Amino acid sequence: MRIHLTNTGAITVLDAAEFRKLDVLIDPLAPEKLEQAILKIGRREDDNHIRLSPAVLRFLADRAGDAQWESGFAHMMAYAAKAGWVDEHGDVRVHIERNEIDEVVSEVEFKAAMRALPAGISAVTTGSGEGVAGLIVSSLTSISAEPPLVGFFINESSSIVPALLANGRFVANVLGEAHRDVMATFLCEKQGPARFSKGDWGSGLHDQPVLNDALASVECDIVNTQALGTHRMIVGKIRRSVSRQASPMINFNAGTHRLEPVPL
Repeated sequence: MRIHLTNTGAITVLDAAEFRKLDVLIDPLAPEKLEQAILKIGRREDDNHIRLSPAVLRFLADRAGDAQWESGFAHMMAYAAKAGWVDEHGDVRVHIERNEIDEVVSEVEFKAAMRALPAGISAVTTGSGEGVAGLIVSSLTSISAEPPLVGFFINESSSIVPALLANGRFVANVLGEAHRDVMATFLCEKQGPARFSKGDWGSGLHDQPVLNDALASVECDIVNTQALGTHRMIVGKIRRSVSRQASPMINFNAGTHRLEPVPL
């Protein structure tokens, strides 16, 4: 079993059913970020070892309850205890492996590739009254039908992040060609009520702003959020949705485009 502390901010488990080894693989990280990542899973013992709780290992592996996995995990922990790697608190000593190879594309290459990805445009809204907030995103995506989940990504420095986290809910309003003024206002005006001066806005659940003539509006409770690199993933469970037939607006190659049907 290998716990992977990535430099994206995510913590993953590799080889969750491999019980002949137990270590922590760490991507290249700034010292302060490394210490923060270690504190999320356990505590540093020395330069080459971390102490982890078996409960944390079981949680991260996401296999708890599987009889075969539980048996293998119990044998691994028993072996660690016999070898003297488990302390008086029940925490196991785990060796650190450093990932020295982390080749990635440049920021320029990344942006060039993402510009080639057509995506729908949505106005994400949250709050009510003077506390309303909104943002234009092109990252809205479906996640699951049962339960109904959608998600999107926003920069950690975005002005809407505090309002989203405080309210714990949002509305994703899918924009069409008729909503260019809505998008322009969201992009130009200060965060708050001024962003909602254009468009046919109404009130949804918890008085959140809903665009009445959006192609679709999905009203969601936030059920998961995680920092990943420079951005934050927001996942919402859909409580109410409305959809309409209209022409969508598409983000492609750093511009907006209309979607034309291809004749068969």
